[in-house]
Amino acid sequence: MMNSLRKSVSGGAAKVLLGVVVVAFVVTGFSGFFDGGSSNAVIAAGDTEVTTQDYRLAYRQAEVQLSQQLRRRPTREEAIENGIDQRVLSQLVAEAVLDEQGRALGLGMSEDRLAQLIAEDPSFHDQAGRFSRATFRDLLGNVGMTENDFIRNREEAAVRSQIVDAVAEGASAPNLVMQAFGLYDGERRTADYLTIPASAVEPIAEPAEDALQTYFEANKQRYAAPEYRGLEYATLTPEAIADPAKVTEAQIQEAYAADGAKFTTPEQRRVQQIVYPDKAAADAAKASLSAGKTFEDLATESGRSVADTELGLLAKSAIPAPAIADAAFALAPNTVSDVVEGLFGPVLLRVTEIQPESRKPLAEVQDQIRTDIALQAASDEVRRAYDAYDAARGGGATLPEAAKEAGLPVKTIAAISQSGQTPDGAIVPDLPVQQEVLQVAFDSDVGVENAPVRIGTTGFVFFDVTKVDPAHERPLAEVRDRVVTDWKTEETRRLLGLKAEELKKRLDAGETLDAVAASEQLAKQTVTAATRRSGITEIGEDGVRALFSGPSGLVAIADAVDGKAKLLFKVTQVAAPADPLSNLPQGQGAQLDAMLSNDFLQAYVTRLRDDTPVVTYPAAISATQASPQ
Repeated sequence: MMNSLRKSVSGGAAKVLLGVVVVAFVVTGFSGFFDGGSSNAVIAAGDTEVTTQDYRLAYRQAEVQLSQQLRRRPTREEAIENGIDQRVLSQLVAEAVLDEQGRALGLGMSEDRLAQLIAEDPSFHDQAGRFSRATFRDLLGNVGMTENDFIRNREEAAVRSQIVDAVAEGASAPNLVMQAFGLYDGERRTADYLTIPASAVEPIAEPAEDALQTYFEANKQRYAAPEYRGLEYATLTPEAIADPAKVTEAQIQEAYAADGAKFTTPEQRRVQQIVYPDKAAADAAKASLSAGKTFEDLATESGRSVADTELGLLAKSAIPAPAIADAAFALAPNTVSDVVEGLFGPVLLRVTEIQPESRKPLAEVQDQIRTDIALQAASDEVRRAYDAYDAARGGGATLPEAAKEAGLPVKTIAAISQSGQTPDGAIVPDLPVQQEVLQVAFDSDVGVENAPVRIGTTGFVFFDVTKVDPAHERPLAEVRDRVVTDWKTEETRRLLGLKAEELKKRLDAGETLDAVAASEQLAKQTVTAATRRSGITEIGEDGVRALFSGPSGLVAIADAVDGKAKLLFKVTQVAAPADPLSNLPQGQGAQLDAMLSNDFLQAYVTRLRDDTPVVTYPAAISATQASPQ
């Protein structure tokens, strides 16, 4: 129950039902909400109907969420595998029964309130942040939606919001539940434990042939060869075709002279300032310098330390007030300025350090200039090379022939899996935009001319699939070393488990942990006052589960944090928190309240569904899924 209640309530039914329709427009870019077409219902709840347009919008929103996880638009099959169709159906049925309940109760919203909601919606604001009727009309026109359609949908959402607020708002978890959570989170345990390393059961003997064969047969899929594809490709980027050797010394000299500012660091000054409330106070402070006071004295009198007066080491352009910039860059070092009007009042300035303007010598930057010129020339050449390649392919040339026409070198990959590995497990290092290229390549085939894959905004990868090696099972002889290694790893784990059980039995029989540690030449360790949260760092999640799995005196076994050793615990102390509520993690009280609100709402919706005749139209739903545009 505790673990169930601790789950986050974000994204629950309450948030779904409280969503305002126009927010969905923003998420989906307004396209496709009302796009004409059939008004056939996909769901009917009493006299309330959910249209194909409504279903399409909800389905599109769910697709957007999934696409953010996949980083691409999901296929219909992927959407169904991830349960989008069922989630959307449940969401719309819940909204429909709430709409029907609102209709039965005669709920609604005044035109004035609806107008206010529309006016407050930032989607319809101009650049000044005010409601723009022209923007409102344009956005609705872009989706083929009338003002009446929009107002109807806003009213439906507002009615649902009224019902949801009445049912679920203000729910608060009982104090007893909060206390239980505080006890759960605040409980602290101390235990002595031994770490039983793999060396306690090593060396592991070589497996018998029949045992190895049996293990291999049981895990054959683990060693199967994935599909591999051969590729040949050519990369077209400014960097790939740039030729710094063609840049002349004259070009370098010219660029150095033309881009002087690029290689010049402007004069910088370390500036201090004291701000005064008015000019009279500033004039008096300036006059006191003649009487022997220092800038430091003035800072102290104004309630500041010298550090407080520091503006930093700045170029003139970095000082926002022109008057202060001019005065600071006219001062001699360690002199105080006359009173200057600053942004926040009159100021006195002092400059304590001057770093003169400097320019990097040509010898220091000529290699960078050469590279920059070559890249600029190559950027202009990319389009010519692209057109040359494209024309050659259009004329029937192979990729190597077209690449030669464009002046591009061709590289070959004998075999690569979709995960980017060669058959020996090595990672292919220099295939640009590898993930994108492989995704297209594994959807393509030998003999298919593929569209180039973009590299940023200025580059391309041209590629062809040269062969396809289908996925297949490997024989034991081909992967024997891997299988032996894996068998030994699992055998080590099995023997470690048996060793830990053997030592546990000795503790259960009354032997002390110190005695067991001495006989096994292991060091006794202690985890002190660990909670279910803090203990994870020291003994891992499995260790925490074991530590909290029974009363004081418990003897338990767990995997070590690295998974390569076993931990043998004996719990020596269990302490409940003196103030359980103070042990609740930040935000958990609000999370429990939200979950209770969500439970109330779900129970209410379930009751409405029981009392309201709900009909779904699978054919209309399938047709809408198949044609979401």
